[in-house]
Amino acid sequence: MITGTRGRALVAATLVAPFVVVGASSAGADDDEPLRIDNLPSLSDSEVNEHRSPIDVPDVQAIDVPDIDPFEPEVTTSGGSTVVTLDTDVLFEFAEAELGESAQDAVVEAIADIPDGARVTVVGHTDSVGSDADNLTLSKERARAVADVIEDERDDLELDVSGKGEKDPVADNDKGGEDNPEGREKNRRVEIRYTG
Repeated sequence: MITGTRGRALVAATLVAPFVVVGASSAGADDDEPLRIDNLPSLSDSEVNEHRSPIDVPDVQAIDVPDIDPFEPEVTTSGGSTVVTLDTDVLFEFAEAELGESAQDAVVEAIADIPDGARVTVVGHTDSVGSDADNLTLSKERARAVADVIEDERDDLELDVSGKGEKDPVADNDKGGEDNPEGREKNRRVEIRYTG
């Protein structure tokens, strides 16, 4: 049993020792002095290592990124007349007639070779899926969207704008009573025609 003044001091030192050890690393900072960069407590490497633990990093699987072909309109010329065919699957979302920014840029590139002051016909076409009336409306709206971009870019051109719906296919929408997706894709188009 510890008694007397010396014993009480030993007990007090034992109880206070952990706090003194932590405080001791504060490089002699006064209790009332605010902490600053030059009087912050420090930890040894072994103290830091006690709090480190490994983490599991999951395996990351690589993904295949498909090759994306740049947008290339089909251009045909015959007897001085040129037809630039734009694939509407590239330009528009399904059953929509609004051109995004990249689609607008594609239209601008497609008309770069049209001579100044030319008369240009913009005609929209669809496949045979859906009603005649809906397809006619969609073809007109898509032709108008393309014509709006042309007008903004080239105010020197004279434009005629129309839609033919499914009435003027360039490929069969079906073969032998079976659906023909490749043919329908070719039929979904906007044509820009000009002479010169």
